Amino acid sequence: MSENLKLKPISEILEYDFFIPSYQRGYRWDTRQVEDLLEDILEFSQNGKGGFYCLQPIVVKAEIIDKDINKLRYRVIDGQQRLTTIFIILKYLEKLLFEEHAVEHIYNISYETRINSKNFLEQINMDSDISPNENIDFYNMKNTYATTETWFQKVIKTKKITKRKFLEILMGADQKDIKFIWYEINNNELEVDIFTRLNIGKIPLTNSELIKALFVLNTKEENERLKLTTEWDNIEYTLQDSKFFAFLNDSEYYKATKIEFIFDLIADIRKDDVKIENLRTDDDKYSFYIFNDLISNEENSKRLWKTIKKYFRIFNELYNSNTYYHLVGYLTNNNSSKKTSIKEVIKLFEDNNKDDFKVGLDNLIKKTLPKNKKLNDLNYKDDPKNVYNILFLFNVISTLNSKYVKYPFDKHKSEKWSLEHIHAQNSQQIKKEEHKKELLISELNYVQDKQKKEKIQSLLDIYEKGEKIDHDEFYSLQDDIFGDDIFGDAVNVNLHTINNLALLSGNDNSTLNNSVFPAKRDKIIELDSNGSFIPIGTKNVFLKYYSNDVKEAVQWNKEDMKSYFEAIKEVLKVYIGEENE
Repeated sequence: MSENLKLKPISEILEYDFFIPSYQRGYRWDTRQVEDLLEDILEFSQNGKGGFYCLQPIVVKAEIIDKDINKLRYRVIDGQQRLTTIFIILKYLEKLLFEEHAVEHIYNISYETRINSKNFLEQINMDSDISPNENIDFYNMKNTYATTETWFQKVIKTKKITKRKFLEILMGADQKDIKFIWYEINNNELEVDIFTRLNIGKIPLTNSELIKALFVLNTKEENERLKLTTEWDNIEYTLQDSKFFAFLNDSEYYKATKIEFIFDLIADIRKDDVKIENLRTDDDKYSFYIFNDLISNEENSKRLWKTIKKYFRIFNELYNSNTYYHLVGYLTNNNSSKKTSIKEVIKLFEDNNKDDFKVGLDNLIKKTLPKNKKLNDLNYKDDPKNVYNILFLFNVISTLNSKYVKYPFDKHKSEKWSLEHIHAQNSQQIKKEEHKKELLISELNYVQDKQKKEKIQSLLDIYEKGEKIDHDEFYSLQDDIFGDDIFGDAVNVNLHTINNLALLSGNDNSTLNNSVFPAKRDKIIELDSNGSFIPIGTKNVFLKYYSNDVKEAVQWNKEDMKSYFEAIKEVLKVYIGEENE
């Protein structure tokens, strides 16, 4: 394909002649397709954002049909359906078009297989009398005209838009525009080959492939083009690895090709370097429009490709450094209002040496944590987001310190996280009879005290008879199990503070309910062995890894809470400030 790839408004092609070669099928759009196009343009006209609406690409090849006056016509290789439909819509609006937009001509279209197609289209109206058996192409063209008229009658009646306003959108008035993506192939290229490649999907016209075309079209040397496409494939292959991509970005990236993440990044950085009126960031081809403006020649193309490779090298360096990977992953995946974009990380990387870069990352992390509030004052009810970020960071840095594995940000981002009470809050939240029964069965397996065990069994016997237990008796028993024998003066123990909280996915958390500590521990071990992602800090808590001089594995007590809190402070001492020391 030639270097002639651009955006063309409808007003720019009104003087053109188009020819549809015989190897293409005829006009086949039905009522639904025509209405969809009209509705899309209507929705664009009412979005209040300005900008332009991009029609599907037209691929053409210019040919001289009169050498004396150098008259051209364009052989349409792809896009004839939409080109013909736009023509018919303009014919329906022709009177307004000629009167109000100083237009004297609508582009010509002729189909090689339909000798009178040019005349039929020029004279098309509701009176055009044709049957599908007589000429299917002309019948479909007339149906499109009829569909257009019916659609306008409906939208005008409901006051959604007027013909005049709709035409202004088509012609680029009112800060809005309709544009075709225009490909013009070289004269020495075989158009049938191009047509075949387009129609078997070898040239996907996605945002990514349009940008790829810009680079390929502006790379003259065959070996350089091969090198570029090989490098492109390597970048895409690496970014498709969910483990690699997740530490860069926490959101669901909906685009099929991940290399567009770099394009979006560069477009965001370079957006002020281009002069594109009414450019909308929510347009799915936003980055293509910017790249199309930036790549005006081969030298610009080379410089921009070097920038893409530079950012990819930075991504690789961050990923392959155990320290950078974990710090950057936390910064891009935490849920604070100070979450850091990879754009900020790259700027920090480019502006600093390695030591200062590490200090810069640490400072960014500090900004995500609560200020003017001590760690032991954070609680489940008032500070859930802050507690989450502290525990998330604790797990990330603990994984970093282990030096054996990477924190799986891909698994982390696929879950909805919640805060699990290590020692259950209390039994008062258990209301349903089946949940009470489940808790009693669990306690029967773990409670060691003989008298309490007998009380548990007596309540379960009542359930076995199909009867309801006495609520006061149930809650009194739970107070004994969850209270004084573990904490001493239970009244002074706040079970909502960070030293009694751990990070767990919402689904896994729901399976633990308000179980006693040993039941939760066994469930955590079971979930872990069955493939659930249990963060390292959560696993360590229930294995009493942080506790000193463990004498009792079936209880979570004050000493355990204190040891866990000290571990959090030690791991996060770089980030949490002197007031927590």
